[in-house]
Amino acid sequence: MVITALGPGKPSDFHNLHVHLMGIGGAGMSALVPLLQRVGARLSGCDLADNEHTRRFRAAGLPVELGHGAEHLAAVDILVHTSAVSHQHVEIRAAQALGIPVLSRQACLAALLSDRCTVAVAGSHGKTSTTWMIGHLLAAAGFDPVVLVGGTVAALGSGARMGDGDWAVVEVDESDGGFAHTQPAVAVVTNLEPEHLDHYGSFAALCATFATWLGRMGPEQHLVLPAGDFPAAALRGVSAQQISVGLDAGMLQAREIVLGAEGSQCRVQVEGLDLGPMQVPIPGRHMITNALMAVAAVIAVSGRRQVPLQALANSGRVARRFTHHGVVDGVRVIEDYAHHPTEIRATLAAAALYGGRLQVLFQPHRYTRTRDLLPDFASCFDAAHALVVVPTYAASEEPLPGAGAEALAAAVADHRSDQAPALTQHSRQWSAAIAFLCAHAQDGDSILVLGAGDIGECLPQLLSALAQRKAEMQ
Repeated sequence: MVITALGPGKPSDFHNLHVHLMGIGGAGMSALVPLLQRVGARLSGCDLADNEHTRRFRAAGLPVELGHGAEHLAAVDILVHTSAVSHQHVEIRAAQALGIPVLSRQACLAALLSDRCTVAVAGSHGKTSTTWMIGHLLAAAGFDPVVLVGGTVAALGSGARMGDGDWAVVEVDESDGGFAHTQPAVAVVTNLEPEHLDHYGSFAALCATFATWLGRMGPEQHLVLPAGDFPAAALRGVSAQQISVGLDAGMLQAREIVLGAEGSQCRVQVEGLDLGPMQVPIPGRHMITNALMAVAAVIAVSGRRQVPLQALANSGRVARRFTHHGVVDGVRVIEDYAHHPTEIRATLAAAALYGGRLQVLFQPHRYTRTRDLLPDFASCFDAAHALVVVPTYAASEEPLPGAGAEALAAAVADHRSDQAPALTQHSRQWSAAIAFLCAHAQDGDSILVLGAGDIGECLPQLLSALAQRKAEMQ
């Protein structure tokens, strides 16, 4: 066993150690649990609130505390923390004072997977769905991979698939630079936009960090990236073999695209060679691109172009990725993780395939994102009939002047001033927001619940309100 000030360096180093997971209820952190259990670690955890993951772990006998604090560190050998908490947090500082190694989720993950070949999926948007598609296709191809996804996969009931093969497929997080811990044999970068500028300071710095990460890959390794609009600065000094992907450009392309409300169909071509038909079970052109990225990664892993495309049709979805919660009183209710203007536009375009009008409930995620992207937020809801914005999910940030939910709603209302301004509102209470949407939603409309915070917790109340409206009309 080799324990340094930075923590373990390989899976066996965790054996019989007490590992405390700070933020265990998060999608990425919860996926570490089965990996750590597999190598014989003893676990405990804490989080600010209960959710499906914390309740599941507690029911299985794993100690999970509510809240964060130094009192959790008794007899702890290693502290692993989510990127959602500051390095200055009292629990982290207490661990450092006690000489307890402190690892980010990404550093812990890199150590746990150091004995496997890794497919690492990074990028501004689409990481989670792309990661699961890659893992599902590799499993169908017989590789039996470990798969770690930043969300709950319906087919798994968690974000982790514990395969016994030589490959691991992981979603890596560039929000705090921690993705650089991963040393992939295949890297997939879905796209790159100005994001997480609170950490990097500028888009140029973000691109430079990607260039450094990708530059560590050798010429025998593979990089999957979008064709065309990808910043050259992120590829400076990169020698890995590049596989470009696009709907109508790149080495991998989609042909004969048919978009549908329940998914899409197309044919996949690799450098002009037809690989056959592919059915993508989630609607939207962006999901076809994600699927093409997955196909390219499988080709890179396998070294051949025989990909089980037909398996993608039954891959299922990751929770909060265009999740359909039913139709109540003629109104369809859809939940999605979209929290960036690009994601919001793509999700609204996919929902429009159902027909009817789009009524949107949006919870902004992080004040810094609203501050940095306010002009883009102002225009990204153009396809919505009505929009109500609820208070920002801070994700440990402090409020910033002019970057809250009220400012975002005002920017959208100003942009949509040629429309009825009353159809864009800010609401401090979820109940008022739900009442507003129920008053506008008509038969055939869709209500979209969007955001990366805890906005999904309002869904039972929304569905109940629609059911009550139906009962009152009868």
